Amino acid sequence: MPKRTDGEAGDSIALVIEAMHQIAADPERWDQLIEALADAEPMDEAPPAVRAGLAQSQEIARLLERADRQPDTPAWLVLTARRKVAQISAGARAVIEAGLGTIAPDGALVFAQAENGFALDKAIARSRTQPGSQVILRLERDEALGPCFAYLVPAPNLPQAVGVADDALALVFPPSEETGRLWASLRESFGLTPAESRLARKLKDGRSLKDAADELSVSINTVRNQLRAIFDKMGLTRQSDLVRTLAELAQVAGMMEPAPASFSPVAPPIRELILGDGRRLTYRDYGATDGRAVLMFHEGLGSSLLPPGAQEKALSLGMRVVCVDRPGFGRSDPHPDYSFDAVALDVVELCGRIGLRQPTIVGMLSGAPSALQTAIRLGDEARGVLILSGRPPRPARRGGALDPVNLFRIRIEDHPWVTETLYAILRLRLSPNLVSRFMRHSIKHSPGDQAWLAAHPEAVDYVAAYVGEALDRTPRGAADEIVAFRRARNMTLAGLTAPLRIWHGEEDQFAPLQALLDFAGDLPAEVRVFPGMGHLLALRCWEAVFEDLAN
Repeated sequence: MPKRTDGEAGDSIALVIEAMHQIAADPERWDQLIEALADAEPMDEAPPAVRAGLAQSQEIARLLERADRQPDTPAWLVLTARRKVAQISAGARAVIEAGLGTIAPDGALVFAQAENGFALDKAIARSRTQPGSQVILRLERDEALGPCFAYLVPAPNLPQAVGVADDALALVFPPSEETGRLWASLRESFGLTPAESRLARKLKDGRSLKDAADELSVSINTVRNQLRAIFDKMGLTRQSDLVRTLAELAQVAGMMEPAPASFSPVAPPIRELILGDGRRLTYRDYGATDGRAVLMFHEGLGSSLLPPGAQEKALSLGMRVVCVDRPGFGRSDPHPDYSFDAVALDVVELCGRIGLRQPTIVGMLSGAPSALQTAIRLGDEARGVLILSGRPPRPARRGGALDPVNLFRIRIEDHPWVTETLYAILRLRLSPNLVSRFMRHSIKHSPGDQAWLAAHPEAVDYVAAYVGEALDRTPRGAADEIVAFRRARNMTLAGLTAPLRIWHGEEDQFAPLQALLDFAGDLPAEVRVFPGMGHLLALRCWEAVFEDLAN
């Protein structure tokens, strides 16, 4: 396909970049990219002029990364009822010494500018009249550094503070590269009106004044007046300072909220193998080392993490189940020229090195092409192949009404130049809520899957866990695989000698069965269609799969 020049990228590409910015600010807006790509001509690579825009969207996502994924600890100090410093972190000491003041030998907090002491007294008085509240405090520094903002909160609410008195308060300074949200405290602390708070939120999310005016249905003059009022109330002079300040303050609020429970199913440790070319390939080895061999390929955003109970199930059935992190997924190093055959060659080397003999190969969802190509490469060494809800390397269905997730897949395959940036944003902004939304879209046409997911909400946590693992170090593998799907549309199964079986959900319209059957031709020895199931078949039936493979 001919490549377009920078000048030909046009308004449609600009819309795509804008959509990427919106997704970076709020991943729930991913469907805006569907509309933006609708008018953009298919293109394999981003023109140089577009790359800066893509990089900017990644930077937006990085600055707005979820607080519970941040490795840094907040800078904080604990004040006694007599306003003496009882505890202080190294980060807070550095903040104080960088233009704010000093800590006296008796623990008194001595500000370089007297008005900061009055501001702190006022904030303490407010916090006493509003127990449990979070008050935002503005502290002056010299003109070169600009003002410093911090939260004043009840010290027992700060996870890092230990053994503090019930009436102690904590002053928390935000690290400058992290974010979260607490707009109610912002309004209360600075007296912003609801309209001013709405404008501040728009500007923090990267809108221009004109865009903010359009979205708020007010005139540009109105937002300018509101911006001047915000500056006056917060003591700022530039829009860039406002955006930075809001990002800093809001992140600390997120740090002080209870962190979501992490999902950590009992699973074998991740193992690694250094391949002949020096790259690392990682995998998990479930069950008995001398059991019947199974080689599993997870879905397109999957890792080597199998469902909770997989280790015990494999042991009870006398099976050895190896699940591989494909190149660029999880902790496996990327491949310089990713393709399904390149994946197959890596996995064949792995099988030889770890002694996995005559495996039955299982390919789930978008892992199907890698599974099939590995079976071709293994030849007679492969005992059989089972494909679960498989997606073949063929153009996605384009006729009839399509749900957003299918449209998303179609248009991403036509524009692989956006995939690495998109997955980089997903890696930074991943959350169970986002995963849940994707899952619910993918089962939109399956009442059976919808009912099952409603009865098993914990499945969202498992999916979020393996997607998080898949994107743990880089989005490169996930992006490379989308490109591989596009480039492998002439792939055939002519060299497949192992028996092929297909399991598919009757209600699966996300990966329609007919597309897989057209690809496989007359090779399948078994096609089993499960009534009342859709695209979650592999998740719902994994125990049945293990039992089937053990026989």
